[in-house]
Amino acid sequence: MKHMSKIFRLFTAVGIAGVLAMAIPAGTAMAARSIELDEEEGQIGDYIDVDGVDFPPSVPSEEPPFESFVDVYFTSQDASTGDDIDDEITIYELVEEEIQVDTDGDFSSRFRVPTELTDGDDDEDVVGGIYYVCVTMGGDEDIKAVAEYTVIAGQITLSPDNGVVGTEVDIDGENFAEEEEITIYWDGDELDSDYIVDCDEETDNGGDMTCTIIIPPGAAGDHIIMVTDESISEAEAEFTVEPSIEVSPNHAPPGDKVEVSGNGFDASEDVTISLDGDEIGEKRTDSDGSFTVEVTIPEFEQGDYDLEADDGSNAVDIEFTVDIGTEVSIAPVTNAASPGYVGQSVTLTGGGFNENAAITISFASTPEVVATTTSDANGDFVATFNIPKSESGDHTITASDGTNMMTVPFYIESVKPSVPALILPEDGTKAPGRTEFDWGDVTDQSKPVTYSLQVSDTPTFDVLILEVVNLPDSEYTLPEGTELPDVDEENPYYWRVRATDAASNMGDWSEPDTFHVGGWFSLPSGSGWLIHLWWGLGAVGAGFLGYYLGKRRAYYY
Repeated sequence: MKHMSKIFRLFTAVGIAGVLAMAIPAGTAMAARSIELDEEEGQIGDYIDVDGVDFPPSVPSEEPPFESFVDVYFTSQDASTGDDIDDEITIYELVEEEIQVDTDGDFSSRFRVPTELTDGDDDEDVVGGIYYVCVTMGGDEDIKAVAEYTVIAGQITLSPDNGVVGTEVDIDGENFAEEEEITIYWDGDELDSDYIVDCDEETDNGGDMTCTIIIPPGAAGDHIIMVTDESISEAEAEFTVEPSIEVSPNHAPPGDKVEVSGNGFDASEDVTISLDGDEIGEKRTDSDGSFTVEVTIPEFEQGDYDLEADDGSNAVDIEFTVDIGTEVSIAPVTNAASPGYVGQSVTLTGGGFNENAAITISFASTPEVVATTTSDANGDFVATFNIPKSESGDHTITASDGTNMMTVPFYIESVKPSVPALILPEDGTKAPGRTEFDWGDVTDQSKPVTYSLQVSDTPTFDVLILEVVNLPDSEYTLPEGTELPDVDEENPYYWRVRATDAASNMGDWSEPDTFHVGGWFSLPSGSGWLIHLWWGLGAVGAGFLGYYLGKRRAYYY
């Protein structure tokens, strides 16, 4: 009976196949199976709708019914029709299975873009790039249709995500493609390098990146910061620009002019400048919401007042001091974006001091008196002096007559000096025990430049044989009576130099050169020693010949 049952099922299957052959129109049977995606790109977690046509249809039958099913795969490998799952395609996720094909040979399915591909031989995170949606018939690993899908990946967070123009913002990114070059955009345009403080050139092997930028000029409101990699991964985040204003100087007597500048206001709008509610100026912003205008301080009593800028939508105020008695200003004006330097000549101008009084000008950060002068009959003075040696950053300069004192800020540059070029001893050569070191001069705005020299018997300079700091010249010779111990070429000395400017900005170490010392018979490096040897031998020979001839002559006489 069991054999009869198997035979019956075999005949039934053959009969169904015959019915299918007659039921499926020739056009449908020969048509190419295909799938279509409702969207061709999206992010991880987005829905993808898949519609398939011209697949083997399900055929209603009383007993047994013939049903056609498909499975849907998502893979990062370049898949083609005819490839086999688990053969050519080994990295994938089975996102939908046993989707029934209707009687017309069509089907529809929906799935989310997965975060991982874990159903194949190898696991893989889904990142930005090209992926493939593949369809197989149920129970068959042969791919029947393929469609491309672009995953737009990557995610960034900003800290902070709001502030004024010039704010430093840290960007932390993840889920980008691994070890690919990244690009930063501001409102769709590549961010100028002047606004990039410190940034990874490419993502790491986990698809992460960090970057610190300065917010460029932009109108008030939300702006888009975008990070992309080379695999079309991109991530966006909003930064809200808030209005800000500055006034220079921040105190002045009535009748004087001051400069008011603003950023982060509405673009191409009129901004009204007022002092304690009284309008004192107006200026139209540019396309970035920025403006600069010169205003005259009205006749106010001495004291602190609110200076406000208002474009109708945004208003911001800062404190301004009307100073009738004393004022002082410096030229040039410096700040972090336009710093000064050690040794720079500056001019300090003051007014409202005691008449015919001795004026002392001090660099308060040191502290150090940098100039003295005398005010005139109106209490005014002018003094020119050079910025003394000090560290980079913010500093204060004061002017005092013993009764009145005023201050102005001064900002010193923080750029590292360049790396010195090593000259002597030449790399890999022999040097005398009392070694002479020589390297190229380094020039810097903040003068003078000093040097540090290190000698070690290891390339990592873990142990120092010699260290000399604050060298004023680009050369150094070991003191008389001091010599380096002998070493051979296989275990040489390593030496390096770095420069430090008068603003205490320390440069990078030079790449180290090597030299060795010692041997019972040391010859100078280079080819000149041979000439000196011949000259010496000639002199000895000439002396000997003279002695011999003189002796013979004395004998005959």
